[in-house]
Amino acid sequence: MFHHFTAQLLYLGKRTRPDLLLAISFLCTRVQEPDEDDGKKIGRCLRFLRETKDDKLTLEADGSSVISWWIDASYAVHPNMRSHTGATMPMGKGCPISISTKQKINTRSSTEAEVVGVNDAMYLVLWVRHFLEAQGYDIKDNIVYYDNQSSMKLENNGKPSCINNTRHMEIRYFFITDNIKKKQTICQILSHWQHAWRLLQQTTTGNHNEKK
Repeated sequence: MFHHFTAQLLYLGKRTRPDLLLAISFLCTRVQEPDEDDGKKIGRCLRFLRETKDDKLTLEADGSSVISWWIDASYAVHPNMRSHTGATMPMGKGCPISISTKQKINTRSSTEAEVVGVNDAMYLVLWVRHFLEAQGYDIKDNIVYYDNQSSMKLENNGKPSCINNTRHMEIRYFFITDNIKKKQTICQILSHWQHAWRLLQQTTTGNHNEKK
């Protein structure tokens, strides 16, 4: 039963309720051995859905020709000490694409977790740009915002910014550096509060707070 409800929530979260993705991603890690506390957590999700069933998701493009991505990672938050990646893309009102996923590898620092997080989302960052350009839109910028200065230096500079603490990182994460050099995307740093405030401004006006 737990597995059944989690699968239903996952289907819903991927399509119309991105606000539930963080909770659902945790529930997905518990489907093999759910306990009583996990049952309470899924019950709380279902109650939240019942109380907010009349909320609607509004999507509206602002026509700016600038794609903005907001990516962050929480370091070592899972029981096996793996980190968690969250990413979303607002294009005016609402977020048409959001992900919340457990990282596939263990990282040794928050800097590395941030780099892995951007890499986890990079396939979407590039795909959205190529898709919109194929539809005839002229994309001026494809910006990735996050709040870790060290990881931004690694991604912008690549190997010159590697020191002993980061040399062990696998080369695939410099895929980000390669795409920055090709001008497929750019990375910009924001403080934690700027990060939250600017994203809040772009999403709350039409995400799921407006009633039918």
